[in-house]
Amino acid sequence: MVAISLFSASLRAAGQSKASEKPVQIFLLSGQSNMSGRGTLGDLNKPAAEQKATLVRYIKAPENLEKYLSLYSGPNKTRSGWTIRDDVFITMGTGPEAMHGGLQPNYGGFRNKGFGPELGIGHVLGNRHEETVLLVKVAFGANNLAVNFRPPSSGGQLGDKYPLVVQGLRDAIAHLPDLVPGYDNAQGYKIAGFFWNQGEHDASEKFAPEYAANLSNLIKDLRKEFDAPDMPAVVAVTGCFGRDYADLVQGKTTQEQKDSATKWWRMVQDAQVAISQQPEFKGNVATAETRDFWRPREEFGGSKQGIHWNSNGESYWLMGEAMGRSMMELLKGQPNRR
Repeated sequence: MVAISLFSASLRAAGQSKASEKPVQIFLLSGQSNMSGRGTLGDLNKPAAEQKATLVRYIKAPENLEKYLSLYSGPNKTRSGWTIRDDVFITMGTGPEAMHGGLQPNYGGFRNKGFGPELGIGHVLGNRHEETVLLVKVAFGANNLAVNFRPPSSGGQLGDKYPLVVQGLRDAIAHLPDLVPGYDNAQGYKIAGFFWNQGEHDASEKFAPEYAANLSNLIKDLRKEFDAPDMPAVVAVTGCFGRDYADLVQGKTTQEQKDSATKWWRMVQDAQVAISQQPEFKGNVATAETRDFWRPREEFGGSKQGIHWNSNGESYWLMGEAMGRSMMELLKGQPNRR
C-alpha cells in the first residue's frame, strides 16, 4: 500500500496543485537499475563547468542555459534549488519505503540523492499535457526479464517482480487522492502509457535469445492486466557503452573474446529496436534510441560503473527526454495535447 505523506496533504491544503477536471494521465515506469536511476545531479550553487558528469554541468552549459531554466526557476523548490512541479506527480515504491510528491530530482540514485529517466520523462510530458500527470515508478536493480520480470504469457514460472509491478500501479490508482492534490473520484484517470528501461541482465547466452518474445509478452500482458489494449509503450535501448562497445570490451585481448562480449548485448538491443516494427505494435509501441548518449569516463568523468552510464547526469537526462518525446509522438493524435 502507498504510504501517505504530510507533504501531499500540505500541498492540498495550500492549493498549490493545478489538478485539472480532466482525467489524470497515469504512466507506469519499470525496469532495472537504469530505470531506478544512477544520475548525478550536481550543485546548482557551484560553477557548472567544474562539475563533470552532472546534470548541472549539462543544463547550465551556455548553449543549454535558457532551454532548461525551468528545472530550477519554478516558484516551488527543493532546499537545493530544484523545481518541484505542481502538474506532474510521482510515486515510487510501496509500503513504508514509498515516496511521492510533485516531480523533482531525488527519485533515483544512491539513497535517492540522484535521478533516473523519470525526471526527463516527467518534464517532457508535463510541458505538453494539459491534464495532470502521475508517474508510477516500480523498478528493481539487477533483475532480468527472462526470470524476474517474466510475464504470464511467456510460460514457465511467473517472475517475482511482475506481480510487484502490477500491484504498484494498482496501489497508485487506489490512492489517487493522496498522490494527486485536488483529485476527486469524479475526475477519473487514464492509464496513458508504459515506459520500459531494462536489458543489461538479459544480455547473456542464457537469456538474450528469448528477450524479444518476453518483451512482447510483457507489453501485451500489462495491457490485459489493466484493460488498456491500446496503452502506448516506449522501450529504451540498453545504450550504455554506446555504439562501438569499446568500454564494454575493455580488457578483452582477442577478437573472439570481444565478439563474445558483444554478441548477446547486441541481441538484446536488436530486439528493443525491432519491437516497434512488429505489425501488432506499429503506432502504439516506440523505441527510444539512447546509444548516442554514452559519455566515456576518460573524457566526461563520472563513476567507474559503465553499466550505469558512469552515473553521468547528462546521459540520464537525455535518456529520459528521449523516452518522453517518443511517448508524445505516440500520443500525438490524441486530443487535448499542447
